[in-house]
Amino acid sequence: MADTRAADANRSFRRRYYRPPFIGVIAFFAVLLALPLAHSFVILVRDLIGYENAGGLFIGVGAVAAALLLIGIKRNDEVSGTLLGFAAGMLIWIGWASYSFKFNEVSLNLPMPEVGPGVKWPAHLLYIQGSFGICVATLLFFIFNKNTRCNAFYWIQKKGRLNLGEREPGQGRNICRITFLETLYVTWFFYGASLFLGDARFLGYAHPVTYGIAAVLAVWGCWLLWRLMKFTRVMAAIRYAIPTKAIFWVPFGELAPRYGFYDEVWLKPLEYSAAMWTVLVVFVVVFLATGFLPQRRQH
Repeated sequence: MADTRAADANRSFRRRYYRPPFIGVIAFFAVLLALPLAHSFVILVRDLIGYENAGGLFIGVGAVAAALLLIGIKRNDEVSGTLLGFAAGMLIWIGWASYSFKFNEVSLNLPMPEVGPGVKWPAHLLYIQGSFGICVATLLFFIFNKNTRCNAFYWIQKKGRLNLGEREPGQGRNICRITFLETLYVTWFFYGASLFLGDARFLGYAHPVTYGIAAVLAVWGCWLLWRLMKFTRVMAAIRYAIPTKAIFWVPFGELAPRYGFYDEVWLKPLEYSAAMWTVLVVFVVVFLATGFLPQRRQH
């Protein structure tokens, strides 16, 4: 009798919470909270170890990411592929990509250049900004790929009337590799784009065009978030949340603090330790929860 009641309660819980909009909410926070935690990790390394002593640590983080990527690619199932691909993308950006941009600034002790009236950036941000052209150039490979399943690239192909031939069946896709590349490129693209928005040599935070772009991105991000709330498959929601988070983050996470709406607590983890510990706990709970939610079969 007790087992029957427990089973009924479990089914009732699943019917209530394993459906929209809860699946989209869990997926969004699992992806969103990874970004402030990544920022806090890098700041803690700077404050506790020093960038000049952290080369081995960042190389190790990248090596762990590469190992996770290899495991996910070999397993090639949707759950582990999505979660390991996302984790590998975030970690390899922190460990190899981000530190490679930072290396010359640290080793050569480069000064902070002024990119606007009273606005100084660490020199490594200019390297990231300078790599934006390479990011866009290599994205052409995906835009001109007839087998893309990315909604954005497919929209460009359709509106640009790019007749690339019939798409091949997608059964052979490797979810881990796709999620990894999506995470890496989305992070790279929107990081570089946001730097151009804040650079007064191009626009600057106080430029009317920047305000307009921020408003468009805010509306777009909220619209994508609304669509995400309709998802019924958590792993598909995770993959959709990756670009949703990036678009949402630019106006609400990157520009809003510049306009004085709130402080960037993730850049001051020692000062706001309670807040960041809370973010870490919530992230671990929701990220692990995505792997235990009932998985509907991908078609």
